[in-house]
Amino acid sequence: MKNFKQSLIPLGVMVLGAVAAFASQSGPESKFVPEYGYATINPSMPCAERVECDDTGSVLCTVLIGTNSHTAYGKENPNDSWCKKELFVKQVN
Repeated sequence: MKNFKQSLIPLGVMVLGAVAAFASQSGPESKFVPEYGYATINPSMPCAERVECDDTGSVLCTVLIGTNSHTAYGKENPNDSWCKKELFVKQVN
C-alpha cells in the first residue's frame, strides 16, 4: 500500500503542472497592449491628446476635450508626426 501511494505522487505533480499550464494561457481575444489613438486639436501640435483605442470595431474612437468630441487616429509608425490610422472604441470584455 505504501508503494502504491508513493507511485501516485509523481502522477499528482504532473496533473497539477498540466492544470497550471492551461490555467495560465490567455484566450485569443485577450489583448495586452492597447492601441493608442491621438486627437489633433491644434494643427501646429498634431497628435497631442492620447486615448486608448482598439484596431477593430465599428464605432470610431473619440476623445472629449472640454465640451468638444474629437476623433482619435493612430500612428502607422511610432515616429510618425501625423496620425492617420483609423481606430475604434476600445471593447470592454
